[in-house]
Amino acid sequence: AIGIGFGAQNIINNFISGLILLAERPVKVGDLIQIEGGSSGEKLFGNVEHIGARSTRLRSGSNLEIIVPNSSFLQSNVINYTLSSDKLRISVSVGVVYGSPTTTVTQLLRRAVMETGRVSKDPPPIVLFKNFGENSLDFEIHFWIRMRTMMDRLQIESAVRFRIDQLFRDEGIVIAFPQRDVHLDTTRPLEVRMAPPAAPELEGPS
Repeated sequence: AIGIGFGAQNIINNFISGLILLAERPVKVGDLIQIEGGSSGEKLFGNVEHIGARSTRLRSGSNLEIIVPNSSFLQSNVINYTLSSDKLRISVSVGVVYGSPTTTVTQLLRRAVMETGRVSKDPPPIVLFKNFGENSLDFEIHFWIRMRTMMDRLQIESAVRFRIDQLFRDEGIVIAFPQRDVHLDTTRPLEVRMAPPAAPELEGPS
């Protein structure tokens, strides 16, 4: 009886949660949502395909069907990317070597976004000079897109990066990479030592 009681409690909880979802409509069929993946804490992304009495079915970008208990939508943080609008602001980061003309970099970043398809021209992109990094001058460009799936976002970000790389190459702007400077003390002669050759290793029986 106790086991049946606990089982019925979960079923009733999910059923009531389903009624609340249908009444308040925080998510609806076709929405792109992000929800926490239980005890693992993994983020689950998917488009809502069906809202049932006990659970909701999502379809991920990998064509996986994810069954989520309705109570999870009321007990966890849920991000709905398309609740009231499919317009979303995203950003792409890039670092250039020290000594690069920052004004030219800013202009090229704006041009790269404006010349990329599927990017909203209004409002215009915003370029931020984020930081004097350890190995680079760090820039970040923010722009708006329309997104119905996560793959839409990934494809647009990829297209912007391709265009940035091409424009930087044409203008001679070098994208930075981690590096280290080695300084030698030349106030005194450098000491050079020849290390003895390593002894050959004895091979065991084959």
